[in-house]
Amino acid sequence: MLNIFLRVAAGTAVFALIVALAGRFPAAAGLMLTFPALNGLAFILSRRDTVGPITSTMLWMPLLNGVLCLAYLLLFGLFATPALATALAWSLAATVALLWLVLVTRGFVRGGVLLRLQPAYVIAVTAGGLVLTLLWWAFAGTSATEIGGSRPVLTWQRTLLFALALWLLIVLPPRFRWKDGTSGILSGLPLVALAGLLSVAQDAAIDLEIRRALLMQMMFGVWLAPAMAVGFIYAMSRLMLRPRAHRLRVAVVSTGWVLCLATILAAGMLLQWLAVH
Repeated sequence: MLNIFLRVAAGTAVFALIVALAGRFPAAAGLMLTFPALNGLAFILSRRDTVGPITSTMLWMPLLNGVLCLAYLLLFGLFATPALATALAWSLAATVALLWLVLVTRGFVRGGVLLRLQPAYVIAVTAGGLVLTLLWWAFAGTSATEIGGSRPVLTWQRTLLFALALWLLIVLPPRFRWKDGTSGILSGLPLVALAGLLSVAQDAAIDLEIRRALLMQMMFGVWLAPAMAVGFIYAMSRLMLRPRAHRLRVAVVSTGWVLCLATILAAGMLLQWLAVH
């Protein structure tokens, strides 16, 4: 039990540090919605012979979570009213959570992305994200980026939910002897992403138009968010299959997190530049 507690505490500290750094770059907020913190921890906790099954299901999670976050952003932006915004924010969160549970129990998710199709899948997710980002920039406008100031991304609710998700990832698969692919699915629990969206959408202390604009600011980055996480997962999985890299998996995954965060921040700054040109 103490070992589990220490793992959860260490993982939560890493998450808090990552999100605190990202919080200084509001333009990257949408890209951070699917940041692969839990995915990396799943690799750290894995045995080398389980890397393949874990990866196959894990690769679906950023795309599913990205689509669900996008639906949340769009529906709140379209239907929120001053009187119903808070209720709508929580209702959408509950609906997204239910849809996630339905989707991850489908056969195509539990079966995972086949090994031979994984390179093509990564390319397709990345190319699709780039195209959709450019289309959003060209046709939808990005006036939300003109809002001054920024909101802190790190909240105690998000950190607490991350700790809960990590605890479930560590405890549930061995406790119930679930298949290895289940760890890949659990690494995609959308609790933290939903908390990030809710922290803005349900905040009645902020004018509704500002909330809507802040969420639209996230929208500019959310199209590319799955590509960041999918690229991280695929690269880590190739490394974790090598005996030496797997023995050094804590250092390897930590390096991967740093590179992924740097890529997200660089992409966020590029998006911010695009938004004003």
